[in-house]
Amino acid sequence: MRFGLAVSSFVALGPFVLGAQSFVVKDVRVFDGERVIEQRSVLVENGRISRVGGPDVQIPRGTEVIDGRGRTLLPGLIDSHVHLTDSAAADLRQALSLGVTTVLDMFSGGTRFERIKEMRAADSVGLADVRTAGVGASAPGGHPSQMGGPPMPTLADSTQAAGFVSQRVAEGSDFIKIVYDDLASLGMSLPMLQKNTLYGLIAAAHAHGKRAVVHALSEAYARTAIDAGADGLAHLFTGATVSADFADVVASHGAFVIPTLGVLYASCGQPNGASIVGDSLLRPFIRLLWRPMMSRVINWPNGPKSCEGTRAALQQLAAKKVPILAGTDAPSPGQTYGASLHGEMALLVGSGLSTTQALAAATSATARAFGLTDRGRIGPGLRADLVLVEGDPTRDIYATRRIVAIWKRGVRVERANYDN
Repeated sequence: MRFGLAVSSFVALGPFVLGAQSFVVKDVRVFDGERVIEQRSVLVENGRISRVGGPDVQIPRGTEVIDGRGRTLLPGLIDSHVHLTDSAAADLRQALSLGVTTVLDMFSGGTRFERIKEMRAADSVGLADVRTAGVGASAPGGHPSQMGGPPMPTLADSTQAAGFVSQRVAEGSDFIKIVYDDLASLGMSLPMLQKNTLYGLIAAAHAHGKRAVVHALSEAYARTAIDAGADGLAHLFTGATVSADFADVVASHGAFVIPTLGVLYASCGQPNGASIVGDSLLRPFIRLLWRPMMSRVINWPNGPKSCEGTRAALQQLAAKKVPILAGTDAPSPGQTYGASLHGEMALLVGSGLSTTQALAAATSATARAFGLTDRGRIGPGLRADLVLVEGDPTRDIYATRRIVAIWKRGVRVERANYDN
């Protein structure tokens, strides 16, 4: 698996990339992906973090010095759940302009998948890096076929599980996405995979050394997925309550959870899209195409759901130290690339997580869960995917939006401002 190219080999994309050079962010507060360290100096050379030291760290002559006083240096943010569009390059450029240096695409096929793989291999410093599930596993007529688009391979029964996964691996999927849901929680009734097919898919994914991530929007389906050996859940679920042992079950299997609170809370009548697009720190970096959609509210059948069980489940998971990953499900209604990850972190904090837990959810927790060993933290030898912000997001999570500078592989990126 290819995680990066030498900085000297990048191809600049028009005005969106500035030249690469060695630099040091001096006297800065560092959130290293897990903890906060005050008054550090972080030296970057050749696209990698070469040193993290105190105020007296030796700085090579000629190194650019960036003032970090009153600021916080974060690892590049990672969105663990997006769906790229046919304009994937523009999606990735927008994400990067808002500090999201890596995204995980949860379902793509056809020419879009081929283009995403090309961008993954290039790892351009002008776009967020990407990993993709490729075509997800679903039943004939099941989700997401109701959304239209070109036909995708599906599975009628468990005898097709091993072959389906082998084909995805041969095509270049980085992980396996499985839809185990009939969307009853959203007022629909679609065909879904059989239970033994779910088990077969997860076993086949693991036989190929791939992670299996399952879409399940009810607690019952989520528990079945975890029992089947899923590495993670692509969403939490809605509902008025959650079983007292839900987090125990997830923790005992060593699984992670991507709550996607923004889309779940919207289905409960608590959308956050309008507040995101209305934030002057985020709005200029959201493409004009997406702005009207950010305020869109879906009228779900039978009215809004309850998310009390969602919050309770999240708090259970945090208490049991289950890895919680920040993901947006962009471009679902009210969600968009980059900007919505800042909204998701705020929702995590508002639902009971600490600020450092929310920051870890968007950095080290996702990197660890998906085996991205070269990013998600600030430490010697790691990729210099970095975000410098004004203020202290470990005290105020909204400070992640006050971006001063973004680097990908040590190259400072000029943010794409769509108001200009």
